[in-house]
Amino acid sequence: MKRRSRSSSPPRTVAERALRVTARAVGARGDSVCADPKSGTAVFVPGLLPGETADIVARAERGRIRERLTTSAERVEPFCSVAQKCGGCSLQHWQSDAYRAWKRDLVVEALEREGLVAEVRPLIDAGGEGRRRVALHARRMGTRLLLGFTERAGQTIADTDDCPVAEARIRKSFPALRELAMAVLSSKFDTAIIAVTATGPGLDVHVARKGPVTLDDRLTGGELLAREGWARLTIGSELIAEGTPPVVRFGTAKVAPPPGGFLQATDAGEAALAAIVMDALKMALKAAPKEARGVIDLYAGSGAFALRMASLAPVRAVEGEAAPLAALDHAARHTPGLKPVSVLQRDLALEPLSIRELTGAAMAVVDPPRAGAKEQMELLAGSGIPVIVSISCNPSTFARDAAILLRTGYAMGPVTPIDQFVHTAHVECAAVFTKG
Repeated sequence: MKRRSRSSSPPRTVAERALRVTARAVGARGDSVCADPKSGTAVFVPGLLPGETADIVARAERGRIRERLTTSAERVEPFCSVAQKCGGCSLQHWQSDAYRAWKRDLVVEALEREGLVAEVRPLIDAGGEGRRRVALHARRMGTRLLLGFTERAGQTIADTDDCPVAEARIRKSFPALRELAMAVLSSKFDTAIIAVTATGPGLDVHVARKGPVTLDDRLTGGELLAREGWARLTIGSELIAEGTPPVVRFGTAKVAPPPGGFLQATDAGEAALAAIVMDALKMALKAAPKEARGVIDLYAGSGAFALRMASLAPVRAVEGEAAPLAALDHAARHTPGLKPVSVLQRDLALEPLSIRELTGAAMAVVDPPRAGAKEQMELLAGSGIPVIVSISCNPSTFARDAAILLRTGYAMGPVTPIDQFVHTAHVECAAVFTKG
């Protein structure tokens, strides 16, 4: 029987209101925290610094600056021409020392919200030579092309020909990437995401867009790869052209990453995290009995940690996605001098490793997505593994998961905050947990 349709009413619109506000602080997402002078409710305004006053237009809890009336002594001129539009860097306008103190405090405050007291080390600047991977959005609008990153809290593309925080080879590639985008986006309003990764031999370029690969795509793509010296070009699941195959080094292993695959944002960031992991492994192996010298790497990706650890101990690498796990496995099999590396494909959010599967390891490394690894951490806590290295790109879920270990008798070492997404609100953190 057909149901009677409900009467539809127009969607409610939230009225805009003009306010004069003073920023109290910068919040965890990089927006200034202000208060509506009439209601006292919080209003979040991007682009303001603590102590600055501005006239804003607010809708619900979000505001945008109409006119800034005062200027903080901590304000500096952004070095990127689209910094005020682009959603990639939200804090280029903040003086370095104040920004670094705030970013470290993100980790301190996340721990405090869980009732945890820990030593938090000074923030490590891991910007290094720049970000080695970027994901550019492209939109074809007739004869015009927009190429860049999406604007903050929106889908509009901040058109640009440069990204000053990217690695030099990526920055130089913008004209060629624009040429590629024009070629593969043939009709009005076509869109694509172009993922670019700087690898040893050259750039690995991956285009995600709708529609089949055409002959023109192959011809233009092949010409660009040859001219620009790119390592590889893929569109969707198809290899368009390849020069010297792309590889990245994880310790002594050379890994061919899958197209568009995950890597730590900077070489310096990966090196800082790997140093923590390897120091913990050396400690764990000294204390471990002979029958417990294996290591488990959870959310192993393409093996940034697993392949390094395999220089000292047998490793079991667990990862949910097939492509990076295959890259890890291939590298392990073709790198001389490594201890045995076994691989297991499993979605740990749906099916975490059981206590039985964890028991007997000398150490575990867990580096989950932003949502954390609550269920897996509960099982790790029950396994009694003597050393656990927890790494996270989200201080809140890091602290939540740390509390699980601490409740079951683990001790937390110093927490190290690592800044590889410089000028943003994103911070990596890592700590070593031990059980006597």
